[in-house]
Amino acid sequence: MEALIVHPKNQMELNALKSVMKDMGIRYEKFHTRGAKTQKFEPKSPVKKDKPVRDFKDNPKKDK
Repeated sequence: MEALIVHPKNQMELNALKSVMKDMGIRYEKFHTRGAKTQKFEPKSPVKKDKPVRDFKDNPKKDK
């Protein structure tokens, strides 16, 4: 199945595109709407990674 994304500039262009696609027998669907509040965000608990152990030796002080 192929996907084609269009961004009509106004309602008249959208209606013309819909009618042409209907005449050609091409199915189409709306991708998203502005007021779509049906999508619910499920918060995920963050996975804490263990930090590597840092065993650095102190640098010796240098005399000038």
